[in-house]
Amino acid sequence: MSILIDVIQAFDLRKTTEKTIQTELGKIANVALNEGYFLVMLDEQSKKIYPVEVEFYIYGERESDQTEEYKWMCDYNMYHRHYDKIDRKNPIDDKKNYVAYFPKSGSLFPHKSGVDVTFENEDEEYRASFLIKAYRVNDPKGSIERRATYLAEEMFGYAPFGTDVVSINIKWIDDPTVRTGLKEPDVRKNFHNKERKQDEKKWRFIKADW
Repeated sequence: MSILIDVIQAFDLRKTTEKTIQTELGKIANVALNEGYFLVMLDEQSKKIYPVEVEFYIYGERESDQTEEYKWMCDYNMYHRHYDKIDRKNPIDDKKNYVAYFPKSGSLFPHKSGVDVTFENEDEEYRASFLIKAYRVNDPKGSIERRATYLAEEMFGYAPFGTDVVSINIKWIDDPTVRTGLKEPDVRKNFHNKERKQDEKKWRFIKADW
């Protein structure tokens, strides 16, 4: 099992607080940015994706998470979550608003803003992910691609379909040789809270060598 899978499986939102969450997310960011890369394999070809910048997003889905005490864990702009008006007594039967959970062990989720690495928890009723905001391709010291939406093409865009072709395969590879440390956490770019103000949570992490 890879270091990245280990660290995201060890994360438990319900054991954090508003004061400790940044530290816990930092543990995941340190691995994602300093301990390896995503290997994308298609037939005989392969490429390496080295994350350089990530932003974390969280959404608690218990009714109590909507209170003032826990609003810090509700990023309302998060894509992959239940709608607010879900029938909580029969959520799976609420076809309009129910959104099935991704596995806790991790999943890649492409969307209009880029690609998320998710680590949701259905038992504890929360969504969690980090968006890869910037990355390098093949060279861990090469040029940085800052257009996050391009990553979906890098990872999934060249896979043909058909019964006689090899499907695409993506996995995390541990590689401690890419360690450079992290810069100080910062706020997420252009991310606004429910009051339409800049969200002040410092859940954005960047490699030290950028």
